[in-house]
Amino acid sequence: MKPLHTLSFILGVITLLAGAMWLMPDDGFEMGEMTFHMPTFSEMIIGDDVEYADVSEIISQQFEIDSLVNIEMDTTAGDTIVEVVHRADYDTLVQSIHRIEMTEQSKENLYRFFGHLKSDSLVRIMHYGDSQIEGDRITSFIRNKLQVKFGGTGVGLRPALQPYDYIFSAKQLNSDNWKRYPIYGKVDSTVEHSRYGVMGAFSRYAPLASDTIPFKDSIIYEAEMNVSKSDISYKRTREYENMRLFYGHTKRPVSVQLMARGDTVLTDTLLPDTTYAVLECELPDSTSSVTLKFSGYDGPDVYGIELASKQGVIVDNIALRGSSGTIFTKADYQHSLKMYNDLNPKFFILQFGGNVIPYIKDKKAIERYGRWFDSQIKRINSLCPDAAILVIGPSDMSTKKKDNYVTYKHLPSVVETLKQVALENNCAYWDMYQAMGGYNSMPSWVNAQPELARPDYVHFSARGARVVANMFYNALILEYNNYLEEEM
Repeated sequence: MKPLHTLSFILGVITLLAGAMWLMPDDGFEMGEMTFHMPTFSEMIIGDDVEYADVSEIISQQFEIDSLVNIEMDTTAGDTIVEVVHRADYDTLVQSIHRIEMTEQSKENLYRFFGHLKSDSLVRIMHYGDSQIEGDRITSFIRNKLQVKFGGTGVGLRPALQPYDYIFSAKQLNSDNWKRYPIYGKVDSTVEHSRYGVMGAFSRYAPLASDTIPFKDSIIYEAEMNVSKSDISYKRTREYENMRLFYGHTKRPVSVQLMARGDTVLTDTLLPDTTYAVLECELPDSTSSVTLKFSGYDGPDVYGIELASKQGVIVDNIALRGSSGTIFTKADYQHSLKMYNDLNPKFFILQFGGNVIPYIKDKKAIERYGRWFDSQIKRINSLCPDAAILVIGPSDMSTKKKDNYVTYKHLPSVVETLKQVALENNCAYWDMYQAMGGYNSMPSWVNAQPELARPDYVHFSARGARVVANMFYNALILEYNNYLEEEM
């Protein structure tokens, strides 16, 4: 090939590439599940420098708000995330707290919860969230701090069959015949009802019993479940004073035995032909492990088992991996109402939004999610009108764009939409996205030493979860302290 032809070919290729670079949108071109990018002219000349948020000051400013007042601190779990600050200037330190946002009405609702916290003998908090809180991450820290401050023991409400491999606050073993049926994600189409309980799932060890086909006594079904303390959990979490089993929908009587500390402490029969019932038993002192044995021609739908104290604070960790938080309107209203009436929660923490972020493509999708979430809050307000609600929006989440990890395009708009929906419904709102540093802050958490977030650029590490939990706890107790000052 002649030099002139070679030069013409090269110039032609360069021209075609330049045209493609000029026509290519900044966000790339989507082809199915793939996005095709090309460098821009400026990137070719000066490179692609993505600026990540500097979170060093946010991390260095962390402190324990309870260390500023004279209370007993529980340090049995070890591995404290920050140094305890003694006799510090309260007014100066609290300036670094990312505050809870409230309207006047949501402040009144939150203060009503604080009144229960100050005066009631037993107060329940239900922490719902997506995979960011699974394994009792975030919740366990908040639970421990509140139980140290206000009393209470135990892990609260738990599923009969634990869906996650790692749980910080307790160990759980089940016989192999248990199966879990969630109301979200891939829903089992053979379930003929919507009585899933307040945890968004029920569990069974016997086959599903139909409401329309006559039931026959043919096979005896037996099962076991054991919940016991975890040696890495907080000390107060390991003490069980009272057990409640929430169940229903068994066609035949089922015998049940409860064992604690090596002895059988309860022998009873689960009620047949009822959609909802509760089995309760006070446990011996210093119980840290319980075993339930079932036997009968059928088995119950088990909506949860509670292991807690009968005074102080109970904090439930209800992690719904893959859920966008829209489970409440899917469940049978009257059935949920019965269980909530027995649980009597005074405070809901709703931590959702992360699971919709990768699938949000435009403003209409954001508005649609806002309407869905609005309906969930209204349902909770209808079920538990005395309870206060606080919404925690999603953290920063990164997607890979060319060679860099950057915040999902629509994440800030989803955060603002959730905030607007929360405040319009007289809920409080804590902006985790801004608290951790805002736009492009997740890579800084991933690359921190030691790491504060996982390499998926979505989930916090165990240490990062404790940092975020401490940030939220400080914000909550700051408002509680303000409530106490106004009450004086």
